[in-house]
Amino acid sequence: MAKKKKPAKLSEISLLGQTIEIVYCDSMDDWGRCDIDKKIITLSSRCLKNKKDHNSTLIHEVTHMVFEMSGVAYMEINDEEAYVRCVESLLIPWLIENKSILDF
Repeated sequence: MAKKKKPAKLSEISLLGQTIEIVYCDSMDDWGRCDIDKKIITLSSRCLKNKKDHNSTLIHEVTHMVFEMSGVAYMEINDEEAYVRCVESLLIPWLIENKSILDF
């Protein structure tokens, strides 16, 4: 049986035409966070133990960043975490199921 590869550390991603820095932290209680003002996504180093955890957490934080960059996160009545979890619960399974047709 082939050994699963651990995910590689990312240093940055491009998102909506902007460069977002990716940093890893050894001392996070949560899995990730994003900072719209600094354009930084911070992921727990725990994510690097498992590709699925890494990818799911990255997608979750990218979704937060998209909502923040689009302005949705700044609505007067906002439950951004609920929006993100809704989108990711639909999007992540689709991405996994269709990885053979996606070129990334």
